[in-house]
Amino acid sequence: MAEGEGDRDWQAVIGRALAFICLAQTDLRDKGLVPQAEFLESLGLNRKEAAGLLGTTYESLKELMRPGRKKKAGGKGGKGKKKAKGK
Repeated sequence: MAEGEGDRDWQAVIGRALAFICLAQTDLRDKGLVPQAEFLESLGLNRKEAAGLLGTTYESLKELMRPGRKKKAGGKGGKGKKKAKGK
């Protein structure tokens, strides 16, 4: 087979397909994008490839996975009422 612009790296295509099949067999499909992306990255895909498989953009996934962006408990974004000091 001649190498040209139309040729694909079939090993990469097969690898992505297998990663997607593995993801489909896990219970992560209901969890959200971050656990799914972390799983795909653990299989060797980069974040851009993971975003493509998950149907989102690289920028969106990068923002979701940014450290310090985890949702805090309490539903108030971690901010509670200030307590008044007793006399």
